[in-house]
Amino acid sequence: MDEVSASTARIEVLWRPGCPFCSRLRSGLARAGIDTVERDIWADPAAAARVRAATGGDETVPTVVVGARALVNPSVAQVAAAVRAEYPDEAEALVGAASTTGPRSLRSGTGWTAVVALAWVLLALWRPSTTWHLAPVLLAAAWPWVTGQDLRAGDRGAGVRLGWAGVAGFATSALVALGLSAAALLRGPTVLGFPTPIGEALAAGGVAALLVVLVGLLRVLRTPAARSAWVGPQRVASSDDVVLVEGNAYFPMSAVRPGALTPSPTTSVCPWKGVARYHTLTADGVDIPDAAWSYPHPLPFARRVKGRVAFWGGVEVRPE
Repeated sequence: MDEVSASTARIEVLWRPGCPFCSRLRSGLARAGIDTVERDIWADPAAAARVRAATGGDETVPTVVVGARALVNPSVAQVAAAVRAEYPDEAEALVGAASTTGPRSLRSGTGWTAVVALAWVLLALWRPSTTWHLAPVLLAAAWPWVTGQDLRAGDRGAGVRLGWAGVAGFATSALVALGLSAAALLRGPTVLGFPTPIGEALAAGGVAALLVVLVGLLRVLRTPAARSAWVGPQRVASSDDVVLVEGNAYFPMSAVRPGALTPSPTTSVCPWKGVARYHTLTADGVDIPDAAWSYPHPLPFARRVKGRVAFWGGVEVRPE
């Protein structure tokens, strides 16, 4: 992937050593068979400057450049979608059959599942006589929830992956609960009428995993949302793969007209989505400051908006 050719130069990955997001994306692109040119921003000042230009002054990586589009911390599917939009006649040669429906692997939920499991164990070691009632719920729900965030509406094959994620989440919660019980670290009072804490933990974990899987299935099996964004008579974005969150339509970055967005230094913080970065929108030669925002590194509960952009401030979003 280090050799520059006429085709691979179309897809550039700007990264830096030690960045876990970079490692995950580079591995994902390699597994998908997408050839790229990789540029280390610590060794290439020009590449670092291009990242700062794309992100509004900081060096958020990975940043993937596809033609006129710069994608900040995208998924493999978003890179493939951008290539198809930018080079429709050569997309098959550049990205082949790379999926546009999100990760097919169940591994996306393992990290947060491990974090919750470790937190429960540490809390139990600290106060074994306290029943941490939410711990089995959060642990069983973490895996299917994170997996469900990566699935696209209308993806009829997602049910199996979501179901296995639910089984994995419940199994992890059950194993941790049984281990804590065997070590006499799960001996607090119950609140749901169960005779033993282990029984309550297993029941709570099973219900939590089932509910999260059902919520994920409802989201996946619905009809994908189609929206377009307009500034007066000019359409600046259009997609049939829009994610609706809190009344806002989040478009894939690849659905925005090339050159319409310029990174802004403005940021804001959402307690459950993370840090939002804003963009100036240019339409008909007029700049609309901070008319769009995105979440390059959203928190787990908002992974669905990763690599997407939403609009406000004079931008009208219409159903397609």
